[in-house]
Amino acid sequence: MAESFDLLMDVSPKKLAWNFLVHVVRLWKAPCRYNPKEINSIEMGGRIQASVPKALVRRWNDNIDEFKMYKMSNFIVVDKREKTKTSMNRWTLNFSHRTVVLLVENPTFPLQAFRLTQISELLNADRINDSQLIDIMGEVVGKEDPKELITSKGKETKRLAILVEDLDNYRIGCVLFGDMVDQILPYLDDGRVEPLIVVLQFFRPKKTSVQSHFDISKLRINPDLEEVRDFRDRRLAAIPSNLVRISQVNTNNSHSGADELKRGDVTVNTIEEALNSTQEGPLWIAGTIVAINSGKDDWFYKSCKKCPKKVETPIGNRYECGKCGHTHGSASLRFKVEVMAYDGTGSITLLLWDRETVQLCGRQAEQIKDEEELYAEGYPAALESLLERKFLFKVNVKSSNIKLYDQVYTVMKVCEDDTIFEMHLPNKTFSTVTDTGCSNSVDLSAAMVDINNLSDSQYSVDVVEDSVTSLKCKTPAKTATMVLKQQIPINIENEEELGFSTNKLTRNRRKRQKMQLHDSNE
Repeated sequence: MAESFDLLMDVSPKKLAWNFLVHVVRLWKAPCRYNPKEINSIEMGGRIQASVPKALVRRWNDNIDEFKMYKMSNFIVVDKREKTKTSMNRWTLNFSHRTVVLLVENPTFPLQAFRLTQISELLNADRINDSQLIDIMGEVVGKEDPKELITSKGKETKRLAILVEDLDNYRIGCVLFGDMVDQILPYLDDGRVEPLIVVLQFFRPKKTSVQSHFDISKLRINPDLEEVRDFRDRRLAAIPSNLVRISQVNTNNSHSGADELKRGDVTVNTIEEALNSTQEGPLWIAGTIVAINSGKDDWFYKSCKKCPKKVETPIGNRYECGKCGHTHGSASLRFKVEVMAYDGTGSITLLLWDRETVQLCGRQAEQIKDEEELYAEGYPAALESLLERKFLFKVNVKSSNIKLYDQVYTVMKVCEDDTIFEMHLPNKTFSTVTDTGCSNSVDLSAAMVDINNLSDSQYSVDVVEDSVTSLKCKTPAKTATMVLKQQIPINIENEEELGFSTNKLTRNRRKRQKMQLHDSNE
C-alpha cells in the first residue's frame, strides 16, 4: 500500500502526526539578536514556513539542503505571527524532538521553486503589502555603482541598485545589500552580450522597487532550472545576444515614471481635470512648478533611520519609531516639500516626498539643511532649482481631495524628460510661465468674449478689464502667499487696439464705483 501524505493547505494546530513529501525551496539561518555569530534558528520558507528552534539547531544544521525532496513528519503547528512573511499560509511547522526528516533520492514530482510576481502587478498596484516577501524573475539591464553604508545597528555593509526587466518589458529597480553585492559584481561587465537572468527570491516589495532582506532573501544568478532556461530563450528571441545588455543607470530614474509613460497607455490630464476628478486613484498631469509653499522649517521632517516614518520628540536621547519599532540615537532628515504647479487651466498644490525631491534637485535633505543661504521665504537655495521647470506628475487623488476639499495632492512619480513631456501634453494648449511670471499662451478653444456683440457697453468693459488683468497678472514664482489666478480666455490679439490699458481700466472701475456710491447716497 502506497504511503499517504498530508497536504500543506490542510495544516492546522489540531494534530501533531503530520506527514509531508516536500521540496525545500529556501533555507536560511537566523542569527541571535545579541550575538550575530550564533544561530538562533534554522528557517525554511515556500508554500509554508518551517522552523528549527535553537535547541535543535545542532541536530539539523547542514543536514537539509535547498532544492531537494524530503519526507518530513511530526510537527508542532503554531501561529508565529511574524512581521515579515515568506508564505501565504498563516501556520508554521515547528520542529520538535520527534520530527523525522528523510531524503528522497528520486523525486516523484517536479520542483516548482518560485511563486513569481509580475512586475506589472507591483507597478499598477494601489497598495503594497511590504510584509509579504515575493519572488521576481528578470534580466539585469541596468546597474549603479556600489556604495558603502552603515546600518541602523552600526554594521558596515554595501548597497547596489540594479534594474531588472521581464518578458513584457516592464522594469523595476532592485536594491541589493551585503554579500549579494559581492555575489553579482563579477557578472556586471560593461560589455556583456549574454543575458544575465536573476531570480530575486523572498524580496521585500515597494511601490516602484524591491529590496533584499539581510537574512531571508536569496539572489539566484542564472540558476539551472527549466523556468529560467525558458525565460532566457524568450529574451534572446526578442533581443539578439550580440548587443550590450547592461547599461550604467541612475535608479532614481526608475522612479520617474518614464518607463510607464513610454508604454503609451497613459492619459495625461489637465490640472483643471485633476481638480474636478471624482474618482479616487492615480492620474498623470503636466505642469510647471511656479511656487514653493515651504518656510524655514517645514520643507523637511525627522524620520526613522530604517523607514520613512516620522519620529517625534526623542525619549531621553533616543528616537523610537512607531512603525518598525527601531530606536536610534539620531533621526534622519527627509524632504517634504509643498509646491504649486500651473498649466494654463489652473493651479494645483502638490506634495513632493523625499524620493521625488531628491530626484529633482539631486541632493539629500541632510546635505542642504545647514546651508546658510536661505531665501526670504525661508527655504534653502537648493530648492530654487525646482522653479520654472516643466514636469509630468503622477498624483494620487484621495477621498479627502474629493469629499473633504483637501487642496494638497500627493505626488507618486515624476518624469522630467523633455521629450516624453512634449509627447504627453494634454490636447488643450499648455501654458508656460515666462521670466516675468506671465503666461505666454491663451487657450483659444474655450469660450471667448466678443466685445462688438455685447449690448451693454458697461458690462463689456468690466468683462474685458477682468480678462486683461488676469492675462497680465504676475504669476507667483517664489512665494506661496500669493494666489494664482485662473486664466480667463479672451479673443484679444492686440491690447492696444482696444484703446485702453489695464491701468486705465482700473482707474475707470474705481471712478464708476465712486459714481455709483454717490448716486446711492442721493
